Amino acid sequence: MQPIQIPFLEIISLLSVLHCLVLSLVILFSKFFRSKHNNYLGYTLLIIAIVGINNWFWDRGSNPTIISLLDLFLWQFLYPVTLLHFFQKTSEDETKKIVGIKYLYLLFIVLSVFNSVISLSTIFNLYSLPQTICTHVDQFYKAISFLSVIFPIYTIILSYRLVLHHKDNPSKKWLRQLWIYFSILMLFGVAFELYRFLYSEKLPFTYLWTFASIFLYWLVYKGFYQFKLSNDRYEIRTIAKKEKNQLATNTNTKNTHFNKLLLLIEKEKIHHDPNLSRDNVAEQLEISSGYLSQIIKENTTGSFSDFINYHRVKDIKALIKDPRFDNYSLLSIGLECGFNSKTSFYTNFKKETGLTPNQYKNK
Repeated sequence: MQPIQIPFLEIISLLSVLHCLVLSLVILFSKFFRSKHNNYLGYTLLIIAIVGINNWFWDRGSNPTIISLLDLFLWQFLYPVTLLHFFQKTSEDETKKIVGIKYLYLLFIVLSVFNSVISLSTIFNLYSLPQTICTHVDQFYKAISFLSVIFPIYTIILSYRLVLHHKDNPSKKWLRQLWIYFSILMLFGVAFELYRFLYSEKLPFTYLWTFASIFLYWLVYKGFYQFKLSNDRYEIRTIAKKEKNQLATNTNTKNTHFNKLLLLIEKEKIHHDPNLSRDNVAEQLEISSGYLSQIIKENTTGSFSDFINYHRVKDIKALIKDPRFDNYSLLSIGLECGFNSKTSFYTNFKKETGLTPNQYKNK
């Protein structure tokens, strides 16, 4: 019996598919990543893995029964919607929400029903279709090929609206990168479908999955880290919003503008904005930025940035002491309290406390 020879690129392609399958299961069943909105990313990767397994066998000219059964469903109309749903769930801008997104699933359902009716007759020979239907089968699959080109592009455009408002948020940078990678993969698939529509010939997907392997490794080593970090920050914010702020305002000072600044700090948490600037705060207080610096120097011992970072560290220390936040990373707490990078967080925390965040937590 001669051993089966599998080309190197096909091995890489199969490994990419299996990685995609494992990642989807990790997201869907791991307690660290499972959540209502993360599940949609897990569904997307799972569906893409199913598509990849189908294509891998078809490219090899093999057609196991399980692959034929999976082919009853037109998965290419499902994963663009689950991905779009994921970006919608991660969007915090209600004005960008897409109304009626659930209706997009109908295209997958309706076309899969028609495809199943045809396939159960032509492939599984369970029954015979009327001649009037048989004459339109080719037109049906030609329409499927055309929609496979149009539909992913439509969902890419819709999802772009959802990730656009993250452009000024450093912690959401990974979402934009995720959108770019997925869009490239989907457009690569669109090009294959366009060729199939124009020439009625299906190209092998080996090179597509070879490229996809690069994306999957990025998702593991970088995306998951940001993925967990973003989730932690969201949950920290949710818990913190439920708490009544019991910090006392400094009423010893006679400067009303400084008291208003303290209210903005303690009640509005303006210092949790990583892009907060002196000019922005002065505008809220309706005073000049120079006068703002003056009243801070009169009532504290430092500059505007020292004052803001002091309150950021103060909030971080309170969260570290709270046992409800023990399961969240220190970096996610630091970023949620207003620092825009790991370096800035650790440097300013040690400047205020003389300890690193880890040392402070252990102490």
